[in-house]
Amino acid sequence: MMKKKIIAAISALCMAGTVYASVGNAVNAESVQSEHTAETTASQDRIYGIASVSKMYSTLAVMQLVDEGKVELDAPVTKYLPDFKMNDERYKDITVRMLMNHTSGIPMGLSINHYLYEDVDSFTHDNVFDVVSRLRLRSAPGEYACYNNMGFSLMEHIVENVSGMSFTDYVRNNIASKIDADHTGTAWSLYSGDLGDTQVSLYRGSLPIKYPYAMAAGTGGIYATASDVANFGSAFFMGNDVLLSDDAKTQMSTRWNDDTRYESYGLGWDFVEQVKYEKENIKVMGKGGDVPYMHSCLIVAPDEQISTAVLTAGNDSSSQYAGLMASALMDVVLEERGKAVGELTPPEPKITDTIPNHYKKYEGLYCIGGLYSDGICRITFDNTVMYKEDLGTDKSSPERYKYSEDGGFVKVNDSGKMTSDREIVYFEEKDDGIYIRADKFTVYPGLGNMLESMYTGEKMEENPVSPSVQQRWDDLSQTVFVTYNEKWTSQQYESPFNRVVTDKAFPGYILLKLAINSTEVTRAEKMTNEDHASFFTSIPSNANNNLFDIEITRQTYADGTSAVSFDLSNGARCRSVDTLPMFTADISEIPLHSSEAVWYRIGEDMSGKSIVVERPDNSAVFVYNKFRELLYSTHIKDAINTIDLPPDGYIAFVGETGDSVKIFK
Repeated sequence: MMKKKIIAAISALCMAGTVYASVGNAVNAESVQSEHTAETTASQDRIYGIASVSKMYSTLAVMQLVDEGKVELDAPVTKYLPDFKMNDERYKDITVRMLMNHTSGIPMGLSINHYLYEDVDSFTHDNVFDVVSRLRLRSAPGEYACYNNMGFSLMEHIVENVSGMSFTDYVRNNIASKIDADHTGTAWSLYSGDLGDTQVSLYRGSLPIKYPYAMAAGTGGIYATASDVANFGSAFFMGNDVLLSDDAKTQMSTRWNDDTRYESYGLGWDFVEQVKYEKENIKVMGKGGDVPYMHSCLIVAPDEQISTAVLTAGNDSSSQYAGLMASALMDVVLEERGKAVGELTPPEPKITDTIPNHYKKYEGLYCIGGLYSDGICRITFDNTVMYKEDLGTDKSSPERYKYSEDGGFVKVNDSGKMTSDREIVYFEEKDDGIYIRADKFTVYPGLGNMLESMYTGEKMEENPVSPSVQQRWDDLSQTVFVTYNEKWTSQQYESPFNRVVTDKAFPGYILLKLAINSTEVTRAEKMTNEDHASFFTSIPSNANNNLFDIEITRQTYADGTSAVSFDLSNGARCRSVDTLPMFTADISEIPLHSSEAVWYRIGEDMSGKSIVVERPDNSAVFVYNKFRELLYSTHIKDAINTIDLPPDGYIAFVGETGDSVKIFK
């Protein structure tokens, strides 16, 4: 009976791609596969990259060392990592606990070369201290929680320094082997074949792709089956001391801050409270994750002895949907045990016809993120409506909000009516700034609903700059930049195009539009001079994650061109497509360079024609159309060597110094 209900819950998702779900308890784990899977063998438990659920493994590893008296949670990180330094003296105040609950103030997530196709490379691991040494903090350590990947890469090093073994070996010897998780490990385990050959099949659209490995093991690089992950979740049941003491589990499941206006991070956990379970006095913690093509969620009810894990693969899924499915499975099991959990009901604010005059002081430009699309918006008011206009985008009309009796502004449609989803925003003055806080209630038909609350915006100050500085960045906004310094196996070449956007509506600022893991990320930056722009926001929430500083340098490229390089604080370097040479009919050989992709624009005489490439093993070729969409990659399984060249497109050759690619027409 339970299995039928679980399958019904999974089927409600109706997602494309492969889906596995497990429900575990202290004794066993039952694994069930979706009827909507692309796999043919329903009984075979596949290995997935579990993405940021990996953070629970690195957190548990450090907590084991805390149990053993080898690590103190509130000791400075420098006690265990003497090589850890930042370009901000406050880094000395960062504690181990702050790495776990996202309050460290470290501004950036991952460096370059962190997702590699059928390749493992220690670059990301070995360069962590070099990358963070160039960073400044986004906030004082401990000031507020904001999701941060880099902290867990540092925790990976703490585990290694204190235990004296590699993170891979630690996970195998001190976690996986103790719970009989034979198919749990890191990219190094999977690449070497130690976990077997039951990797999930991955697709870009309908094309099978080679397997991308996550190199930041402590952040997102654990690989496992759904049943292994569900069993791992049972390690957090109270009274189960196989991996952790109850005291350690209690510390992990304690909210970092009691103020419900902030996210409810624990140690490692994304949340340690959820309203719908709290109403029934049921403690639930959860962690989700996303890496290219794979998504995950682990939800644990420690007192009820229930652990649900959902792992999915496919372009169209995400950890949000995996989380909804995991929650649906949790609800099925709770109902079986006579503890039914009802769905949340949408808030019903009472809308009024008049906006008080004092709200006029909140008009202006805001940097926004989180529950909104990231970027810059303009807030204005008339007597009855608040307007939110996204700037630097193609949106033609502003969003509309009506005032409610509780002091919030409720999003409405063009007819002035609330929709089934609810979004309510509030203005708050705190710490000498003006912030937007949002409550968002979203309905997912067949899966349930979700209530989220967080700070999502910050009013921007004027940033007057000289005409020459403004013109410099205006000029840079007229081109597109391509990443050129990642390894030939890097997944980043699937979406290497980046842009700078300027607008008369926000002088002195830019919007940085980056393609990260095939998703466009937009960040507002403040111009500081002709060659630098920097992050500036202090939104006390996850809306303030993955911040970058920018430096414009001059580079002489392998093709002999001397031109600007657009350098980001995560180590990525980009060059303008306007400086790329043309790929013409007379080119017959491409010398390769380990530190630089060889980029071309497709010349008029080659548009619409085909070439045959002969390339060395350690190399890759990528082709994009004029809209910068990937058309061809040698990381597609069984990719042929004959390549069609699109009009006005781009082609990149990436490999190792000393090798070359031969071109035949």
